Amino acid sequence: MPNDATLVWFIADASAGLAAALAEAVLDAGQRAVLAARDPERLRSLVERHPGRASAIALDVLDGGAVDAALRDAEARFGRIDVLAASAQQRYFGAVEEGDESALRAVFEENVFAPVNLARRVLPGMRARRAGHIVLLARGVAHVPAGEGFCHAARSALEALAEALFHEVERFGVKVTLVDPGASDGAGHLPAPRAAGIADYADLAGRQGGTGAQVGQGAQVDLARAAQAILRAVTDGRGPLRLVLGRAALQRAYDRLRILKVGFDAWADLAASADPDLPAATAARAPRRPRASRARVSGA
Repeated sequence: MPNDATLVWFIADASAGLAAALAEAVLDAGQRAVLAARDPERLRSLVERHPGRASAIALDVLDGGAVDAALRDAEARFGRIDVLAASAQQRYFGAVEEGDESALRAVFEENVFAPVNLARRVLPGMRARRAGHIVLLARGVAHVPAGEGFCHAARSALEALAEALFHEVERFGVKVTLVDPGASDGAGHLPAPRAAGIADYADLAGRQGGTGAQVGQGAQVDLARAAQAILRAVTDGRGPLRLVLGRAALQRAYDRLRILKVGFDAWADLAASADPDLPAATAARAPRRPRASRARVSGA
């Protein structure tokens, strides 16, 4: 990061949800920020409370030309962008079979292409300075993704891209952090559409409600505390690739790892059966396979 302690942030979708809480935390900490939103009027009072350190701009993150212009304006105002915070919290309810193809594309546009394209556009400056941090505010992982398959697929794509980017730019002094905000409901983001119903899927979680708790994601995180945790991870200079926020989200992450391990162990012998025949000496040096679990876990 730059020698001066004041970082310059570019926060997209800063008028809603966790991004809005992060904007408050960043400015209250004395740092500078360009706050982007489809309706920048919602940011006026926040900017007025921090004269000279904050500006609000109108931005549709799906408009590549507008993104380029917004980033140029931000760099012209503050000289650089040290930290990019981009949101990926659009929702869509419905079974995979129910979902419309256009809805799947829209979810990927909002939750994958928009944040990744923002990251791609700030990277040249960060690489040149050999410093920077990209923070991706993802949708929380549902305990059981059934009923939110499109969102789960977009989250998985964003996670894979973030992991690749993390390893690609680490050598340039640029950090990448994917934030799992637990059961943040994305309040204030685009309305969550629903797929046309098929009777056989009527019992899926999420059919009756719109909040994180109603779709089985557990207790909500405190957005102000979550924002402080992100700020600390960035200013600490050693931000992790994955930052899970909230005890419930952390427990779901551990549960997911456990279920995956049980499934891998249960089918370890069958997996190993696909190996080519090895010479006896080589086979003797091969790592031992984990002991297969007696429990069969489908879908792991």
